Amino acid sequence: MTADESARIDGIAGTTTSVLRTLVLSDLVDSTALVERLGDQRAADLIRKHDRVARALMQQHGGREIDKTDGFLLVFERPIQAVAYALAYQRELADLGAQEQIELAARIGIHVGDVVVWDNSADDVRRGAKQTEVEGLVKPVAARLMGLALPRQILMSGTAYDIAHRAQGELGEKLARVRWRTHGRYRLKGVPDLVPVFEVGEEGIAPLRAPAWSGKAHREMPVWRRPLAVVAELLALLLLVAVPAWYFFKPAPAIAFANRDWVVVGSLKNLTGHQVFDDSLEAAFRVGLEQSRYVNVVPQLQVRDALKRMERDPAATAVDRIVGSEIALREGARAVVLPTVAEVGGRVRMTAELVDPHTQTSVYSDSVDAEAEEAMLPRMDELLRKMRGRLGESLASVSEASKPLAQITTGNLDALRALGKAEEEHGRGKVNEALVLLKEALRLDPKFALAWVRLSTLQNAYLGDSHGAFDSLRQAVANRDRLSAREQLFLDGTLSQYEDANRWIDKWTAAAQLYPDAIAARQNLGIGYLWYQHRLAEAQPHFEAIANSRHPLRGASWIALAVIETERGDDVKAMADVAKARELASVMPHFEDVVTDLAARRYDAVSKRLEGMPATLPATIQAEKQLKLAAIAIDQGDDAAAARALEVATQYSVKSTSASQQARVRLASAALRLATRATDAKATLDALIDAETARLAASQPTTDGSATIHLSLAAMMAARSGGSTGKARAGLDASRSIALDHGYYDRSALWQTADCEVRFATKPADRASCLESLVDGREYYQTHVGLWLAYLASDAAAKAEAQQQWLRAHRGQAVAELENEVALIPNLLDARRLPDTQAQAAAATSGPSR
Repeated sequence: MTADESARIDGIAGTTTSVLRTLVLSDLVDSTALVERLGDQRAADLIRKHDRVARALMQQHGGREIDKTDGFLLVFERPIQAVAYALAYQRELADLGAQEQIELAARIGIHVGDVVVWDNSADDVRRGAKQTEVEGLVKPVAARLMGLALPRQILMSGTAYDIAHRAQGELGEKLARVRWRTHGRYRLKGVPDLVPVFEVGEEGIAPLRAPAWSGKAHREMPVWRRPLAVVAELLALLLLVAVPAWYFFKPAPAIAFANRDWVVVGSLKNLTGHQVFDDSLEAAFRVGLEQSRYVNVVPQLQVRDALKRMERDPAATAVDRIVGSEIALREGARAVVLPTVAEVGGRVRMTAELVDPHTQTSVYSDSVDAEAEEAMLPRMDELLRKMRGRLGESLASVSEASKPLAQITTGNLDALRALGKAEEEHGRGKVNEALVLLKEALRLDPKFALAWVRLSTLQNAYLGDSHGAFDSLRQAVANRDRLSAREQLFLDGTLSQYEDANRWIDKWTAAAQLYPDAIAARQNLGIGYLWYQHRLAEAQPHFEAIANSRHPLRGASWIALAVIETERGDDVKAMADVAKARELASVMPHFEDVVTDLAARRYDAVSKRLEGMPATLPATIQAEKQLKLAAIAIDQGDDAAAARALEVATQYSVKSTSASQQARVRLASAALRLATRATDAKATLDALIDAETARLAASQPTTDGSATIHLSLAAMMAARSGGSTGKARAGLDASRSIALDHGYYDRSALWQTADCEVRFATKPADRASCLESLVDGREYYQTHVGLWLAYLASDAAAKAEAQQQWLRAHRGQAVAELENEVALIPNLLDARRLPDTQAQAAAATSGPSR
């Protein structure tokens, strides 16, 4: 660093100056003993290496060396630069010790404040003075912090912590390993005011525990711990005994809590100053209470939704006694539970207070104490047992339905905190941030089964990554003993999607019976009946139960009801359902809310809705948007615009991680090319069949059934185009088992339709007979397209006319069925070819489909 640079950093140029700066004091532990062990020469060589490492790091992080003895006195402009230097120094020192095969450790103190800085004259420097002097109260505070620190520990003042912690993002990729700890307020010798002491360090290097007291620094104790306050301590002890006794013996206020009633869990009040408790203990408390089949916990998303309706900022509002009571009254909850954690007499005390929301009075209060961090979750188990018993749950039920928190979550509080933060970010709609936090939780504890389950949900719902989601579920299965009974049941239900649709229905039926108020069970039952079985009547009551609840995610169920009514052709009911959904959610990530408008040909409304979607949505969702725009263009007869939209969809699908999405776009493009008689249409279709056949062979057969659906639709198009059906036949043969043997009606019905088309491609009468056998009231639109074309080819005019009428009457089904995407483009291309007269019907037989 040049003299000019140094002057610019320190704000001085040969004059006495008072500036705000951060000081770092470091000390090499047991340096004298080091010399005695190594001898003068080897110790000197080691010290030189140490100094080169330290000076390289201080230059890298913008520091300036002021003095050096066994350690360094350094000055930095900003606390975050000092923290970055200190972390890197401790890391490099550990590496140097390993290389030299000797234990090396340092203590570091960091403080920020006004310092007086001046440059000594050239004569003074020649006489042995330092080039630059730094003085001020910052210096002794940093020195006391350094002296208090344990080996490998970095201690900092509250001021330095506040500024550095806000800028921690500047630590970059190293941030994932960094931990911040608070150790309370200390009385430092020679410093008039109490100093809050914080620690920053990396796991595996830093001790991350409170330093020992010394003659020059001791932790400030509460008044009842002081020798001169024995009387006050006795009074405090009396109160500690009397208050619980009063709670125990007083007549309990009536609170009418019954089986399956709801509670609001308030924000954890953390009085210890240890930030790691903020989200970790709150998450553990909620998970523990959710194990109960007797008590229902109002979901965090529902609490956030209620706060918004109360015109409060969910991110800035603590759910305390008053706010929690208002939420409980709004949401129909019977009680509010307020958890608190505090430090009492060197122990951590966890308290759960049960509040009647009508009067805001405390009904019960229970506490437990933990002597060490590893005892906190077992003691919380005890607290939860007490609380559930207070609410009326039998001890037998508590024991039967519950596992220890450390087993069903994680013993790593930092990992538990990351999970809690991930669920908070997901609730705010910040999916990418939630994914990062979940991966951090799994880095800290790779066997954290609940985090694997949550990761799988996001991978499937937002990334379209079915294989990644399946891999995450397998990790959860490998550690299923670390899930609660409820989460194990839900895990089995989710896994059944990759096995058998009938098993999916059975698993989620059992889950709904055991946990009748769990939205996931009812929602997944509805999905199974609607998408996998195409049983609209059976799906409807499950979606209605959720739609008429107060759950914040009920908008998705209103949309599912709109899809059902659209398939049935009831536009009025469908639009009413869409309106209710849009009141609850401004963004439908998969554009399900445009289906009803598209079916009714309200193109402007569809376009406006699509163009108003955020540009930050993942590539898979952007591809879906372009597919919907292509559908509008096809419906309007603008094939050029449709081709442009599909080209953009192709670009987005390539960027995505979803092979299924890529195939879906290629299927739509192939259908449009066939309809417009493009010269490469047949080649495009053959390439798609080859690719999906290969994907089916390479993947685990039950992890992604989309390939069978794509192959079936492609086979239909190949058979109707009049060319060779060899590839189509091979694709169908390859997908036979997964289509027919796993209980999925969508796969089997489409596969059987395609099989009829391919087997009897040149025999229209036999083809018609084969397709007729598939009509069962649940059949898809393409089965009737095939029947219409078969009747036309076999000169069965009356039957062909009947099919035309069916196809016209079921436009809503053409748009809404099969998740309103996979068959959307082929369905609309066939729907627009329906003739209005017998003459037009005859002309239609010469098109690309027969």
